[in-house]
Amino acid sequence: MTSRRVRATVPAGTTLLTLTALTALTALTLAGCASADRNSATRPTAIPSATTTPSSSRHYRLTTPDTILDGRYKKAPGEDKDVAADQLSRATLLLGVTNGQRVHAVYTTELRKDMSFTGIWGRVEDPERSVDMLFLSSATAARKDKRLSTFTWSGSPQRLTPDGLGKDTVLKCQGTRFTLAGTDDKPTHIRTLCAWADHDTVGTVSLADASFARYGRDIPLDRAAELTAGLRHDTRAPVPR
Repeated sequence: MTSRRVRATVPAGTTLLTLTALTALTALTLAGCASADRNSATRPTAIPSATTTPSSSRHYRLTTPDTILDGRYKKAPGEDKDVAADQLSRATLLLGVTNGQRVHAVYTTELRKDMSFTGIWGRVEDPERSVDMLFLSSATAARKDKRLSTFTWSGSPQRLTPDGLGKDTVLKCQGTRFTLAGTDDKPTHIRTLCAWADHDTVGTVSLADASFARYGRDIPLDRAAELTAGLRHDTRAPVPR
């Protein structure tokens, strides 16, 4: 029997698919939040012990610098396409973000590692709820995306607290595996999705690392969380007063 091949990243020309299926904010804005109503009965329940409060009066925005994580990851060339204002409005409403603005970038290394980052910044009402809605909406979008042949989660979203994460920040990660419709050999792609939210920013990061994927393994969640916390640190900047 032929074993199924695994890949860390999506083949050239399918970047939009990866972002739509795996990066929850992109799924929300591009797919239009069709099935994720703010008042839905499937709305995740916030964890009482995880209630957060703003840590300071200073506000932060999100940026996309040319390099992150001490220069190890470089921003890939290509424009970030704008999304329709009404789609962004629905996404920010769902996530509980006021005056939301969106950013996006893909960061790569020479060692076949990449991080697809999408974020919204503004005023975030409930960081825990925002993160839960990101995972719920991402799963809904993936199930409906006809460009995917299969899509599965590895376990459930895990809350993690890597060093350097702000005390008012909620961060969760979960592994994903998927195949693309219409491909001859249908290789399995392995990526890890992390999402964070604080009272100013919401971000998702879809990570791939060939050194793990070649063995059919997910990136360890604590490692994915560390990388996401580093990206968050490098992309957040104070809003000019």
